[in-house]
Amino acid sequence: MASTRIPELAFMGKLMLIPHTGRVLFSVISRLLTAPFTSGAKANTFLKDLIFAALRANLSYVTASQEQWLNGTTESIYLDFAKEAQFQPDTDVLPSGLKAHWLGTKSAEKVILYFHGGGYVLAAMPGHFQWLFDLQNDLSKDHAVSTVVPSYTLAPHAHYPEQMKQGVQSLNWLLNDLKKKPSDIILAGDSAGGNMALAVLSHLLHPHPDMPEIKLSEPLAGVLLISPWCNPGAADDVLHRNQGSDYVTQAAADRWSSLFLGGKPADNYNVPLHADSNWFSGLDTKAKDIFVWGGGGEVMIDSIEGITKKLKQAHPRVEYFVEPGASHEDMVINKLLGYKDKSEGTKVIESWLAQRL
Repeated sequence: MASTRIPELAFMGKLMLIPHTGRVLFSVISRLLTAPFTSGAKANTFLKDLIFAALRANLSYVTASQEQWLNGTTESIYLDFAKEAQFQPDTDVLPSGLKAHWLGTKSAEKVILYFHGGGYVLAAMPGHFQWLFDLQNDLSKDHAVSTVVPSYTLAPHAHYPEQMKQGVQSLNWLLNDLKKKPSDIILAGDSAGGNMALAVLSHLLHPHPDMPEIKLSEPLAGVLLISPWCNPGAADDVLHRNQGSDYVTQAAADRWSSLFLGGKPADNYNVPLHADSNWFSGLDTKAKDIFVWGGGGEVMIDSIEGITKKLKQAHPRVEYFVEPGASHEDMVINKLLGYKDKSEGTKVIESWLAQRL
């Protein structure tokens, strides 16, 4: 299971970060010099345009062991954030050993079960916790709402379907151990976390033989999908068109997909875009409402639109919002970079959540 211990990195791995850093700096300088004269896709702010150039260079060439060493663990990042935000960290350990980190009091009636993104390889970022912390505080102005973030095992330390199994464990724990009502729970996730949320939904409809069933007495309050990774192992046609306005690269997506699947074949749980609309039949009996957010400037927008169409065919209350020019999980990136203004997407998501919590 995930822990506070930063993964070890061999000496050569650390040494190779030196030329890697040079490559990243060169990409930023090149973008700075050429951006004013290019007409291609760009990020929605100048600062993000430069930082995305650095991220593209980094994500295209870094190894999994290097990026995990550089990024740390979800638990360590949560503890650091709690110290910075000056609240008492609260972590539950499930019977399986899976750790779940709270933002807000666990006694709150309303709960958001949130699966973080990162290609199933990267830990939750400080931007995840800052965005969720601000969201939880704003939602709690009228009545208490809490968010819980499972620290699921990252690839390649575990492969599919282990992460899905931990997502199922998390929801069963809220329902059976903490006695939360389904109608008080929002299932949510961004990027790979959106993939996990969709996998849990699929499990509700078609129980996976390798994990326990989830028995609902009523539908969940809702499902929130932010930039859901719907098509691991394949590229959207829009990738090249939007590459300049996003930071996710094909090399990174290929690496993460390979590590996550671990040689397992694609199926309707791990690649939900492959499923036909009949797979999601009866979805309205499992979740009252569904909201999908996509960034108009992200490289995965085609597959996000594709999965939304399938969900709409199976569920009468699916809302879809595309934020013009926004990158992959743009609101999380904004928090990571220190932007204070609330994005349009955050406002729409907060309004949707407030009506259901």
